[in-house]
Amino acid sequence: MNKKQFSLLLMLSLLAGLVGGMLTSQFFLGTPVLAEKKVGAQNVIVAEEFRLVDKEDNILSTWGMYAGGPGIVLFGKNGQFRAVFSLTSPDEGPILTFADNKGNHRATVGLGAGRQPYVTLRDQTGNERISLSLDDDGDPYLALYDQAENERAVLGTMDSTKLKRTGTIEKRSVSSLVLLGKDGQITWKTP
Repeated sequence: MNKKQFSLLLMLSLLAGLVGGMLTSQFFLGTPVLAEKKVGAQNVIVAEEFRLVDKEDNILSTWGMYAGGPGIVLFGKNGQFRAVFSLTSPDEGPILTFADNKGNHRATVGLGAGRQPYVTLRDQTGNERISLSLDDDGDPYLALYDQAENERAVLGTMDSTKLKRTGTIEKRSVSSLVLLGKDGQITWKTP
């Protein structure tokens, strides 16, 4: 074999290898996948729950899904619940709840199902004692409750059909004050 034949054989071998490689990659490997450069924020963490812990691995805060919506819960040094900010359901608005050092819910600020704002204060046993809100017409309403959570005094607009123990149907004005006895009956009112 002379030099000319050897060069021709070498060129044909290289060409056959190149064509064979291209055909093989077309039929067996498919289309190549190339990485794309991402645009925007790169430091994103995706999770169902995030926990913030101290050096001793005690949970100080959690971010996650609670009672049907997203929320942030804060805990005290002793591990007791201290506060939560959440969106509990599609029917209710945001709620911010504070607890004492024993984990008892003591104060709540939120938007109710009718998107009316409210503030509720509770005693050490968890019973509602003071409620400040707006009714469906946007009129203010302040109610004071006894230890059994019965209304005892109402300042502002009042629909007596909403009182727990009365059978009367009456809507009072924004400037009214109503006092109720232990039996739930109106004992004094003005105007």
